Amino acid sequence: MIRVLSMVWYKILPAKYGGQKGIAGFNQYLAQHLPLACLCSENNSPGTLPYKLIPELPVSKWQFLSPAIRKKLRQTVVAEKATHIIVEHPYHGLAAIKTRKQTGAKLIVHSHNIESERFRKLGKWWWPLLSRYEKWVHREADLSLFKTENDQQWAINHFGLQPQKCMVAPYGTAPISFTDNASTKKKIQERHSLLPEVKIILFAATLDYQPNAKAVESIYKQIVPRLPAANADFKVIICGRNSKSEFQYLQSLENKNVIMAGEVENIDEYFEAADLFINPVNSGGGVQTKNIDALAHHCSIVCFDGWIDKNIQALAPGKVFTAPGGNWDEFVHQILIASQQRLPTNSLFFKAYSWEEIARRVAERIRLL
Repeated sequence: MIRVLSMVWYKILPAKYGGQKGIAGFNQYLAQHLPLACLCSENNSPGTLPYKLIPELPVSKWQFLSPAIRKKLRQTVVAEKATHIIVEHPYHGLAAIKTRKQTGAKLIVHSHNIESERFRKLGKWWWPLLSRYEKWVHREADLSLFKTENDQQWAINHFGLQPQKCMVAPYGTAPISFTDNASTKKKIQERHSLLPEVKIILFAATLDYQPNAKAVESIYKQIVPRLPAANADFKVIICGRNSKSEFQYLQSLENKNVIMAGEVENIDEYFEAADLFINPVNSGGGVQTKNIDALAHHCSIVCFDGWIDKNIQALAPGKVFTAPGGNWDEFVHQILIASQQRLPTNSLFFKAYSWEEIARRVAERIRLL
């Protein structure tokens, strides 16, 4: 019988941010199709889960170099009778490849970005070393899961992967009904002392990550100064974690039309109350899970061309508004257009990006390995 062991090197539970939600949702729904256990870092919080949580990895990036981790993985595979190992990101690839040779378990690499490309765009000098390692891990895998068609094709072209050993498993969402948001909006208005006629424009992200921090700067310096000239009655609310010292300068930015709400207890309330979601990210890389979260909550999105997957855009007609990269006048113009409507996100989007459907397809593919 197939038994899956998921290996996660960082905290995902409770899931608050895009990356955490991506793994937590994937595991939760995959466990409905296949028996699953999750070997993860010690700072994960056990809860009511449809799978076994084993929070026994150290809270450290140095764990990738530790022979003790390879021993721990092998022991866990044997104890759980795991037939398949899923490593989240390629970093534990060495440990998983050695364990596969010792136990016969199949190896699945769950890629959330092309990691070396992401760090290349961030200007990290060591990205070529990571690229060679990432290529090796994916070529050794029995199956590679990618978040987008673009990532999959990039890996096939640059890593020399066999297409039949690749699969797209996008960041997903649970179904969210389109409802009258008046009560939630009133709650947020009262919390932040907003007048009823004020439109709420939302940006939510992990702010202690360079591309998102730059996006916050752009809200203050590029977007907000242009909105009053268009007679817009608005407030921009920015939500997200900012725990690193090098990004504390964001707290010194000031504008009467911007509210830095910080790491809020319930981000769903803000998505539901918002008239519009903006994503002014214009550097770095990644899946931009914030776009999927916004559409799942029926928010329209304004972003730059190239910063939302074309497939998502096609499945959510009338919900995605784009501007040429770096054109802030056009970005604000799209804000004014998009903020005039509140429509439900197309059901085709939810069918394609539902965790239930994604997990079903992945489980079917695992059974064929």
